[in-house]
Amino acid sequence: MTSIETNAVSQPWIVQAARIAAAKVNSEGGIMGRPIEIVACDDHGTPQGAAACSQQLFNGDDVLMTVGNDGAQEEALIPALEAHNTISWASAAASISSLGSDNVYTLIPYFWSRSILIDMLPETTRHVAYVSRSDEIHVRGSVEYTPIELAPTSTDFDRACVDIRQTGADTVFADVYPDQAAGLLQACDRAGTGKLLWAMTSSTLTPLLIETLTELDQPNIVALAFGQPALDGFAADVAEFGPTIGGITNTVADTAVNAWLGVTLLADIIPRVGSVDAAKIRAWLDRQKAFDTGGATAPIDFTAAPIVESLPRITNRSATQGEIRNGAVVVTNPTPFTYGPPS
Repeated sequence: MTSIETNAVSQPWIVQAARIAAAKVNSEGGIMGRPIEIVACDDHGTPQGAAACSQQLFNGDDVLMTVGNDGAQEEALIPALEAHNTISWASAAASISSLGSDNVYTLIPYFWSRSILIDMLPETTRHVAYVSRSDEIHVRGSVEYTPIELAPTSTDFDRACVDIRQTGADTVFADVYPDQAAGLLQACDRAGTGKLLWAMTSSTLTPLLIETLTELDQPNIVALAFGQPALDGFAADVAEFGPTIGGITNTVADTAVNAWLGVTLLADIIPRVGSVDAAKIRAWLDRQKAFDTGGATAPIDFTAAPIVESLPRITNRSATQGEIRNGAVVVTNPTPFTYGPPS
């Protein structure tokens, strides 16, 4: 379930990536000899659409579980998950309801990746201009931070770029929406901010942003939700199986890699459980203290107490350091950084 055709954020690549993963798994014999079928439902980015999807998926299509949801409208789906004792596996968890439900399992390090990115900054970093879509910033260590608020709907970035230049910062933390990032970078280049280090999480990445960073030869650092094994595996499957499902429109979005990874991991999870019973799969996951994602993340402890009580489902606390180089996402440190509260 995701927003495939909306007037706001459309993410058709989530379904495309899941189908690519299914094609790969099915080419190897499926799971326990059974093929995977991906049933997609477009929630159109509305609670009403999500409620309709929950009826279709669990009362009509008899699905085992949901995989790779963007999470934005998952609140309307959670009652169906509870009623059918099943799960939303590899949800991107883009809602508070998702991050609080025991029926939701996340792989993307939502929220923590921003703090982890700060830990990745070079030791020479002295002053960060923190451009944020809210007044919440993630500050760690002794580096100086100057917050610069950018409205989530803003398409005029000139004022923010002037503010960045006036701070005298050596680094820009661009904690903005994906459709704003390239425009902000272009505007600041025109404003003469210079070759500052641009820091961002991979949730911000778009094909246009990667193209812009490359064209401007802009120094950058990225906290990647997933490491090299996932990026390489996804790229290989896109190349081999993408044409069979009609292609994919975005191969750099976290949500695309996440949906592919979620389906891919099921080929390992279900045989370990020995059953396609959703309740048994859920019980098995709830016992895993070091769940192996194949190197996509650090091992995940699904039994760990939450760092923030109200957000217990942010179970992956790792991110991998990378950068955009020559038009591609490149891992620069293969060892994941793991978030921990300041001592």
